[in-house]
Amino acid sequence: MHLIPATNTIEAMINQVKEGELIEMQGYLVRVDAKDGWHWQSSLIRNDIGAHACELVYVESFKILTDR
Repeated sequence: MHLIPATNTIEAMINQVKEGELIEMQGYLVRVDAKDGWHWQSSLIRNDIGAHACELVYVESFKILTDR
């Protein structure tokens, strides 16, 4: 998954996650479009596999559930 944090606070929490910790997040699968025509289209569904199956997630809430 590729994450786009909705706020600076969410970005800081994402950056604090350590390998092995459990997290919970909520947001939306998105497509990013730039004014110059560039775009990033990843999967917009959760149950696909293979090439182009990665998700680009706009994260609106984020929690670290376990500490190391």
